Amino acid sequence: MKKTAILLALCALVSACHHHGVKHVHDHEEASEAHHHEDGGIEISPERQEKLGILVEPVCREAFSQVIRTSGQIESSAGDEMTIVAKADGIVRLGHLNEGSAVGKGSRIAIISTKEIGSGDVLAKAAITLETARKEYERDRQLSQENIVSESHLDQSRLAYEHARAAYEALVSGGAEEDGLVVSSPLSGYIKNLLVKSGDYVQTGTPLATVAGNRRLRLRADVPEKYYPLLAQVRNAEFTPSYGGRTYRLSELNGRLVSYGRASDGDCFIPVIFEFDNKGTFISGSFVEVFLKTATSSPAITVPIEAVVEDQGVRYVFVREEDDDDCFEKREVRIGQSDGLRVPVLDGLCEGEKVVVSGAVHVKLAGVSAVPAGHTHSH
Repeated sequence: MKKTAILLALCALVSACHHHGVKHVHDHEEASEAHHHEDGGIEISPERQEKLGILVEPVCREAFSQVIRTSGQIESSAGDEMTIVAKADGIVRLGHLNEGSAVGKGSRIAIISTKEIGSGDVLAKAAITLETARKEYERDRQLSQENIVSESHLDQSRLAYEHARAAYEALVSGGAEEDGLVVSSPLSGYIKNLLVKSGDYVQTGTPLATVAGNRRLRLRADVPEKYYPLLAQVRNAEFTPSYGGRTYRLSELNGRLVSYGRASDGDCFIPVIFEFDNKGTFISGSFVEVFLKTATSSPAITVPIEAVVEDQGVRYVFVREEDDDDCFEKREVRIGQSDGLRVPVLDGLCEGEKVVVSGAVHVKLAGVSAVPAGHTHSH
């Protein structure tokens, strides 16, 4: 009985191993929907290409500008940034604002309480001064009609009244509440800097916050001195923010070249300044990668950046074979300096060849996972 049980167990084990081996081959074949062609190419069915978003375009020779690749920063344009100051001496309260908070024109930035300082409530005193000056001016104007006071005395009375009114209106320009004077934003935008904390004592004219309108921005590219001879030829630029992978063309953002430095600041870099509309979610003060494009250009075969893949330091593109729409050849290429969107191919491609311009990474993965023809894992 014991021998029979052992034999039955061995038979079950052999059957399980055989079943596992068949299942392993089946699972692998299911996982790999591409296979190597007889000549070494990678085959992917048209249906699979469409599902993976693999797109192919013929390459051609076209004008490509010389590119200077460097770093830079997005800045607020002149006149599109304002510093908000305290209207009076007092204790400031900021509410729930933080740096980066969005604000509208006329929205509350802070409240300044003047009741808690030794000289007393500034607004109440300004109101009393204004009312007193108004009554004096009205009295003197009445007396002037009766030739009791001189014209010069009336002028002094009127001037005192206008000064008192201007001072009062300046205090209440943003509004006044029981808690104190309201300080409001002069423009729509966002809080770039908060320069005080709630509870701080401030004096008249103390900077409270900086508001950036964020409508028109500047791009400052810091160019190494060795490129100075090319700066006069710079006409356009593209940039990639540090917080996103998308590259933007200044020409699509109503951008223009403002100026470039004629000398460095001692740090071996020369500033090149552009101005553009903030049509996206650009952050003033953020760092960017910049691609400066010169006016001079020469014919070159170019492909989108995403068409080039890298494998162990070697760069490749995938070329569709002429007589087989299902088969792709992995082709090593030598590339030049990218402009942020496209890259020139200096060697490895011929004009008219069809290259994968979208989904190249899927072709790469299909080539890695493909099972060579005639090969299985069952032994």
